Amino acid sequence: MTALAKNYDGICFQLRHYPSAQSDAQLKSDLDRLTSEISALVRSKRKIRPQSVMMLGQVFNLRVKALIWFAANRSLTLSDMFEGNISRMEELKSSKRLEFLFDNILFALRCNQRVAESLAENGVSDGTPLPITPDITYSQFVTSIALASIDDRTGQKIVDFTNASLHIEFGLFAADIINDEKASVADSTINELAFLIADAAQNYVAIATELGLLKPRSIRNPIPTISLDSDFIDEQKELADSGLDEFALNFAN
Repeated sequence: MTALAKNYDGICFQLRHYPSAQSDAQLKSDLDRLTSEISALVRSKRKIRPQSVMMLGQVFNLRVKALIWFAANRSLTLSDMFEGNISRMEELKSSKRLEFLFDNILFALRCNQRVAESLAENGVSDGTPLPITPDITYSQFVTSIALASIDDRTGQKIVDFTNASLHIEFGLFAADIINDEKASVADSTINELAFLIADAAQNYVAIATELGLLKPRSIRNPIPTISLDSDFIDEQKELADSGLDEFALNFAN
């Protein structure tokens, strides 16, 4: 759970530029599906924000699978990911039309990097391979938060923090697609996505501060430690499949 709460923004983006990861047929299928759906959305002129909310679960599920693949292959560190993502965004912002969008993405990525660096100061090194992550879906994750031994307010903040991170991930993914499809994406869509990313980044930092994931300016209680062993994860999957995940999804509303 703590690994998931760290929210490695950009891991899905890495898949699009990591050919060896796409040798995994299931991972490539999931990546292609998300790419296709986001591509259709940004070309459709539909409102981005409500559609992105509907895709958060799909983004989360791909993120988990990507983390599992990269951890198993020990082929990517946090520092590699941050440096690669930021370098790529710096290159793409050379387009005047997309400059505002990529400026906001860079802001969001640096917000995520701030949190990661704060965690590194507490013993989580950004130079080590990505950690092994439990294979859990978004609904199962939210269910586990709802049933964990923490107060509702903290549980809601963890879900909100994760959702903000997923919106950043969605935005990064969408921006990369837009860069490939410049002519077919409306300026209004680009601007809406830019504001969505900026809002998500601000929420991400604010909630990270409240949860104690950023180094405090004053003494603050850290986020509660929630340990999810394999038995607990299996139990949450059974509960989610039995319908309790519908109750837990109230946290996400």
